[in-house]
Amino acid sequence: MNDATSSVDEPLRYATVLTEIGELYDAELAVADVLEREPENLSALDLLAKIKHMRGELSAAIGCWARVHAGTHPGEAALMRLSSLLQLAREEKSNANFVVVGPYQLWRKPAAHLELEEVFRLFLARRPEEAQERASELARKYAGKDADLYKLAVLARAWIAEMSGDWDGARRILEDLGSERGFETDDDRILALARVYEQIGTPELLEKAVHIYRHCEEKLDGISILGHLALLYRRLGRPDDAAGYEKRFLSLFRRRMHRPSFADVVAAAARRYVPLSKLVSLRFPEKEPPETSTPRERAIARALCGDREGAEELLRAGSEPLDRKYSADLAELRGDEETAERLYLESFEADPGDPRTVEWLLNHFEASRSDRVAGHFRSSGRAAGAEALLEAALRRAPQRPSLWRQKSALARIMGREEEAAQLEQRAIALEAAQTRTRSRVGRSLADAVYHFVGRAKGLIHEVWAARRPAGPERGGFLEEILGNLTPELTQTVRNTFLSVREYALAKWPHRTGDILDYNYTYKATKEDEPSGGLSAGLPSALAFLSVFLNRPIPQDIASSGILIADAHDVDVLRPVGEVAYKVRGAYNRNLRRVILPEGNRAELASSPLVPAAVCEEIVAYASNLDEAVVLTFGEDVWIQ
Repeated sequence: MNDATSSVDEPLRYATVLTEIGELYDAELAVADVLEREPENLSALDLLAKIKHMRGELSAAIGCWARVHAGTHPGEAALMRLSSLLQLAREEKSNANFVVVGPYQLWRKPAAHLELEEVFRLFLARRPEEAQERASELARKYAGKDADLYKLAVLARAWIAEMSGDWDGARRILEDLGSERGFETDDDRILALARVYEQIGTPELLEKAVHIYRHCEEKLDGISILGHLALLYRRLGRPDDAAGYEKRFLSLFRRRMHRPSFADVVAAAARRYVPLSKLVSLRFPEKEPPETSTPRERAIARALCGDREGAEELLRAGSEPLDRKYSADLAELRGDEETAERLYLESFEADPGDPRTVEWLLNHFEASRSDRVAGHFRSSGRAAGAEALLEAALRRAPQRPSLWRQKSALARIMGREEEAAQLEQRAIALEAAQTRTRSRVGRSLADAVYHFVGRAKGLIHEVWAARRPAGPERGGFLEEILGNLTPELTQTVRNTFLSVREYALAKWPHRTGDILDYNYTYKATKEDEPSGGLSAGLPSALAFLSVFLNRPIPQDIASSGILIADAHDVDVLRPVGEVAYKVRGAYNRNLRRVILPEGNRAELASSPLVPAAVCEEIVAYASNLDEAVVLTFGEDVWIQ
């Protein structure tokens, strides 16, 4: 690895660790530093998209993802193009000669794309035989003239056969294409063929699929290839091979989702100070330290594994300020505040520009009114340096209450009590606002899928429900539905409101006697893009129920599910589409839980897109609204 690469990798690893512990402001600053040097660094852009996604800045996240997806995706290029054509064929206005690619920007579709769109329109009109015949005509038209369009037409014919359940027909089409010169080892063809072999599922064909994926593994860097191999070896009764690929699949998946490994955390913390109190709460699928460890790395690894005495012994041999900071952390973790204070002051003396040490000392002063800390800041102009640090941080992140609280403590140390009181009030107000944001009545996180051209991306967005007085027994209606919703989703929201209203009256009559005294509104965010489909039924139901019960929804839980009212007090959940992408979206957002219909369990268990360990970690299944309510609000929801 050359020096230039190392100079980018280290701050990206540090930013990933900061993202994992929820310090998004500082993580974004670290990513911005990388992008200033390398504006097109795809890893940095993807991590920035994740940070924006976690903050709810969806337009910015999508903009970053679009730049990332503009890169090449070897081995999937044809499928991406066909998927985009199918997506365009679904749109009502797709028969136009232009496609919208941006504000006031139109792109004229090539004639061949218009012809292929017609193939998919025939398929969507439930005329698959005609669609295949039209694809065959296009293949004959471009044979010997345009190899790329010829291949695309043949692959379209095979894909339509595949989507129609004619697996043997798809296999023959793809195998026949492989007998033609130039297509024997074509990545698009052989990956499509491997997918078909998996579906047919005979041992012989499964072995052939393994051979294809092993071939592609050596030349393509794809997460799903490892996922396919893990599943195939499991089906072939080769558990050791399957376990090896499952481990590699999980490791690569987590890395692509910017979830740091144990080794990443240890290496990053050994170079830049990250408080151990924040790192010890992280969970890892494994705890393998870096291959070559420094004494400090070994100390941090021991601390995170619970061996704090061994960690302290290693750190005592170190002489740098960073070693004293971690020694101070360990003293604090064992409850020795006096030793922690002394070590933090020593490290601050040697490294006065570290904002984290300043933060600990000022917070400690607020809690203890330590004369030693106060005296330290009052001497030799240290207060001015700390104040400059805080001012610079506030200019970057004025909404961080912790910075205002530190500024208040520093003002109190310097005897400016009135200023300290004003700053403390501002910190309290910001903390209250953040508490409302973390758990708010009527705000539900919906797990959805955003479609780029030919690619799907899991995306978490918000749906809001609210109420306003209408007078006794004069309300109970859904007055407004706001946002850019398709007619289908608008009707779904209305049906969901009525179903959940009756459900709430039946389940909690003691808490919902005033439902008819209010009228209600609903809003779906990200209104610059149309929202559609039926999977918003469950998050919408939870948003309405939150308002009816005046109970906040935890903001680390998302959901997706089609809601069906079987009776006034019975609502069941039906499976949703593209469920693997929805799990990926929730994992990318670092959510604690995503609630999905029970009917999606089998599909996820056999998905090559999401490791089983990830599903076990964050996915909870519900077959009806009763179960989803308990997963969201807790079991005490029935008795409170």
